[in-house]
Amino acid sequence: MPPTFARAVAISVTVAALTAAPCARADEPETKWRGAVAAGTELPMSVGVRGQVEAPFRVRLSTTLGVLPGPYVSAINGFLVGIGAYGDDTATLVKSTLSSSLIWRTHVGYRPFAKHGFTVEGGYGLVTLGGGATQATLVTALTGREAPNANDEKTYSARSTLHMLDVELGWEWEVVRHLFARVALGGAFTVGSSTTITPDFQPRAPRLTTAFASYGEAYLDDVYTSYVFTPVASVWAGYAF
Repeated sequence: MPPTFARAVAISVTVAALTAAPCARADEPETKWRGAVAAGTELPMSVGVRGQVEAPFRVRLSTTLGVLPGPYVSAINGFLVGIGAYGDDTATLVKSTLSSSLIWRTHVGYRPFAKHGFTVEGGYGLVTLGGGATQATLVTALTGREAPNANDEKTYSARSTLHMLDVELGWEWEVVRHLFARVALGGAFTVGSSTTITPDFQPRAPRLTTAFASYGEAYLDDVYTSYVFTPVASVWAGYAF
């Protein structure tokens, strides 16, 4: 994520904190339940929808569902390649396994100040059901293992499921009655991964092909759990009821 964008979001959070009224009205009792729905984006994780509930005494539960567009995967790769976590070949393989994935994140949180919209949230994120085709030569270049019938230039389907931990600090404010905005800054960290690589053809040597694919799966799972973490900037607009 470009530093200038992160600074812009941080400035917007600060301005909101200093000038805007909180989403939850100060004159409402502490025992009141509140709900909301919103649409927006979690850069560079997803574009989707969000639902949230605030229980008495400002304890919160939220869940988001969205998709991970290809350009967002490129942004994650750009960040990790930029800090030296891995190289361009690995970035290409990561993009082929994650593009267009479904993203589900669920958080528990707390709004510590009754008269302000500041929130603290943390929870779990699931990245799954994406993937695409990749060249056997790319897997060979990364793992050092030769593909069976390498001269045939066969392709493989690769997809990964990631389990992530999320944390974020946010601010909400009421724009007009019932309509609110939310911005947040945080991070997502991969704690588990399961990758599947399967041939897009009928292999002439099934055991060798399966063994070759398993090297690629193990390589990607190690990359994800070792290096795939990213800052996350969220922007939402929604309806509170």
